[in-house]
Amino acid sequence: MKKYLQNIVTGLVSLIKGMIVTLKYYFIKPITVQYPHERIAVSPRWRGILRQIRDSNGEEICDGCGICARNCPTSCISMEVYKDEKTGKRKTSSYVINFGRCMFCGLCVESCPKKCLIHTPDYEFVSYNRDGLILGKDKILR
Repeated sequence: MKKYLQNIVTGLVSLIKGMIVTLKYYFIKPITVQYPHERIAVSPRWRGILRQIRDSNGEEICDGCGICARNCPTSCISMEVYKDEKTGKRKTSSYVINFGRCMFCGLCVESCPKKCLIHTPDYEFVSYNRDGLILGKDKILR
């Protein structure tokens, strides 16, 4: 009989402890985000999709030095470079990033001497096939 009453008291104590924990969380504001309508603000150090930026005149800044492609550990960046006859400067005729291989390490962004390659705060980049993860210069240049 004594053990029976002891089990009842132990059960009630554990029930009260559980209810206290539940009541604590009942009054805390939920952190759930209604995704399509609300978006989470990403950290400034977030490494999203890579983009090339343009200067104030709308010209691309990248001169095709290839440092970003050489520093990439997965070799997901490839480019073709030509020399512009009018200005005598190097330019890229194609610039392709395979995001299926990219591990978003940021080495390409850090090593770019012109600072024309950046990580965007975008986190909604998806594709149903691997070909959709390969972006060319027309989609990367911003």
